Amino acid sequence: MNAKVAAVGIFLIVGTVGTRMIVFMKEADRQLTKDAGGEAYYSADLPPDTVEEAIPEDLPGMPPSLQPALDLVLKKDAAALKAWIQQYRPYLRDPKLSEIELEYVKKVGRKDPAQARKTFAEIDQRNGPDSPLRSRIDQLANTYR
Repeated sequence: MNAKVAAVGIFLIVGTVGTRMIVFMKEADRQLTKDAGGEAYYSADLPPDTVEEAIPEDLPGMPPSLQPALDLVLKKDAAALKAWIQQYRPYLRDPKLSEIELEYVKKVGRKDPAQARKTFAEIDQRNGPDSPLRSRIDQLANTYR
């Protein structure tokens, strides 16, 4: 009799703990989905007349596993992008690093033009005339030099 009572007690404890873990995991997943913008986060259903400038995914210099995090941080402000660049800089190489930093220059230029010019000068110095970003750098040169 005592063994049966102990078995039922253990079963109830394991069931309660297991149920709580499942509820916690579902709540965490729902929060992550909400932070990522919901199910439509990965789709790009833009009207035909909307032009959205995005960072090309085919540039070398970044592990593909960082692309979703980059896409998410690009929707935030300059401070978030700067923090992301600092965190993942060891994994980034040019030309992808320069492309991401150009996005930072565009974001920070509205609030801190001196910082934008400084970062732009560093990007310009790292990228020579044969860089795949040269045309974009030249387009932004009048604004940030």
